[in-house]
Amino acid sequence: MRARLYICDDCGREDEFTSYVKARSADWAISKDYKKCYCPNCAPDHRLGAANNAGDFPKGWEQLKIENIYKG
Repeated sequence: MRARLYICDDCGREDEFTSYVKARSADWAISKDYKKCYCPNCAPDHRLGAANNAGDFPKGWEQLKIENIYKG
């Protein structure tokens, strides 16, 4: 079986696997449509609930506290 090259859509890391099942078992995240993939370092940002916020803000970013909000 031929190995396919998987390239992380975030950081560009490259790895070869013979199937997407083997890529997933190596902790790579593969999208439902198999068009995007993410290496084990970038994958947690794209899994489940974190996927809604992936790519919106730089890593390590935190929202500042908002003070003096009117609570009517």
